[in-house]
Amino acid sequence: MGDDGGGIGGRAMSAACAEGAPVRVIHNPTSGGGAWDGEAHLRAALADRGVEWVRTGRLGEAREAAREWRDGLLLVVGGDGTVNEAVHGLGLAGFPEGVTLALLPTGTGNDLARTLTVPADPKDALETVRAGRTRVLDAARVRSGEVGERFFVNVAVGGAGEMVSEAADDESLKGRWGELAYSRAFVEVARSFHAPVVRLVVDGEERRVRALNVAVGNCRYAGGGWPAIPRANPEDGLLDLVVVEEAGLSGLLGLGRKALTGADYLGDEGVFFARGRSIRVETVPPGGFGFNADGELVGRGPVDFSVIPRALKVIVGSGYAPEPPERLSDRALRVVSQA
Repeated sequence: MGDDGGGIGGRAMSAACAEGAPVRVIHNPTSGGGAWDGEAHLRAALADRGVEWVRTGRLGEAREAAREWRDGLLLVVGGDGTVNEAVHGLGLAGFPEGVTLALLPTGTGNDLARTLTVPADPKDALETVRAGRTRVLDAARVRSGEVGERFFVNVAVGGAGEMVSEAADDESLKGRWGELAYSRAFVEVARSFHAPVVRLVVDGEERRVRALNVAVGNCRYAGGGWPAIPRANPEDGLLDLVVVEEAGLSGLLGLGRKALTGADYLGDEGVFFARGRSIRVETVPPGGFGFNADGELVGRGPVDFSVIPRALKVIVGSGYAPEPPERLSDRALRVVSQA
């Protein structure tokens, strides 16, 4: 288990990674369009571990495979949707202390892997798993009248962001814009989105804003690299709330420029930022927009979020730090310059 300081060192391995510890692989062969071809290499690398291999073929299989796994390493080979299912399954099981989650990202977004600095290259990601640097992250619980209770560790978005998640999944948009598909789709959706009044309650303190987008979470990225919650610390026992208030197109593009260069935009005019252990979001009147958590619909509100401190052991990359770096990204401004 990771400690409160630097975590387990690079040469050490967590108990779940140690020789002889059980391993279950949850593999979604359709993630990233099915482009990953490293199954034979991974099986060979784990050949001495008595691996249980679960190949998913329908929605919910990753959730159930994770829910019944109570001890050892749980290696998810897939994208954010598969990881989200696995985390939800672990949450339904009470986040068993004996389980350590590891990622081999093969999706198109891989947002959780970005915060954890797990390499995008699957072979490098496997080396990260072998290194066994382990931290204990907080998790989030979300409740709504429509879907009941869900668990996640990354980001939930509502408003324009929830609509953007659907638009950004369009294959033609992904093909043209790649990692910037979410950012491009956000600009397009926001141009015509009617921002409702939103009631926010953070640890009992209420605020009302006219919100274009609401993000609540524990990690930093959504939609394939968009820094939705750039200051998030996955280990501080708090959830971050970022609200982009109603703004004109010029203001939105200016915000986009800062976000895409990795600059901290949370102090800008029209952005509300808070942290808390419990966060309630509801539109006035209710049902004004939908929310999804790591891509899974959680309802149209009211939606209640709460943090579960030190819930989940996760293997992280060598560059991971709980506090984010000053600049999150050096990506170009193609999305705003061509908007």
